[in-house]
Amino acid sequence: MTREVLNKKLGSSIRKYRLTADISQESLAKKAGLYPAYLGRLERGEKCPTIDTLYKICNALGITMAEVLSFDKNMYELNSDAMTRIEHVLDRLEEPQQIKVAEIVEHIAEIK
Repeated sequence: MTREVLNKKLGSSIRKYRLTADISQESLAKKAGLYPAYLGRLERGEKCPTIDTLYKICNALGITMAEVLSFDKNMYELNSDAMTRIEHVLDRLEEPQQIKVAEIVEHIAEIK
């Protein structure tokens, strides 16, 4: 797995847990002691957090690091171009719509 792929998977996992917790990026960043813009870059896979930063995020979300590092392989079987387009569209959605999409994806994953 390349670092770029790892960053994307980790960022998506952080976003998934944040949306599941129904918390905004700004609120999570504040709770974790991070800048909101930095958290956004992490969620988009543009940056890779240190272990300390990942611990702060997980602690703020009330989850373990093992949970956030358990990537759903089925979700990433799409090619990278398709994933990029999907993420671009999701980034433009309002947070309530993002939460709804996350719930649908989670429901589909449970069915499989």
